Amino acid sequence: MIGELMRKSIHLAGLTIPAIYLFLDKPTMLILVGLLTGFAFTVELMKWCSPRFADLFFRILAPLLRSHERKGAVTGATYYLVSAFLCILFFVKTLAIVCIFFMVLGDMAAALVGKMWGRTKILGKKSLEGSTACFIVCVAIALVKLNPIIAIVGAFVATLVELIPLPIDDNLTVPLISGAVMHFLM
Repeated sequence: MIGELMRKSIHLAGLTIPAIYLFLDKPTMLILVGLLTGFAFTVELMKWCSPRFADLFFRILAPLLRSHERKGAVTGATYYLVSAFLCILFFVKTLAIVCIFFMVLGDMAAALVGKMWGRTKILGKKSLEGSTACFIVCVAIALVKLNPIIAIVGAFVATLVELIPLPIDDNLTVPLISGAVMHFLM
């Protein structure tokens, strides 16, 4: 549980991108997030190409990484940056911000509530309680900026995508799939 709390506290740092996007225009954000994404890809490449760099990377960040990330998989942070970049690129500003908030806060609510109070298991390790928390948080986020029908449908899709064990990291799938559905509903 402590490791999950540490990971989720770092996850909160992901709120800086949508917060900054509130004040900047789309081209500026694409450059900023593009540079961060490029840096993340460089780190990923360095992990694979330089054993010394990989050793240092894992020694420092191991407590924050999931077990598959410790074995060399692409980190959730890299998926987050790619996803944020694509949300900003493809969606209108309001929708991009909502989708990124879904990814950060909805996923965090699902994980923390699921770990602490999740008793009713659904689809493997996921719990009804965690999924309910994800849905409630995503609805609350979306209702601030979107019409209620779009907000509820988008939150439901985000929750469903977070729940289903897809082979692609949910930092990528949750915002992009829920965003695409909301985009078409708009």
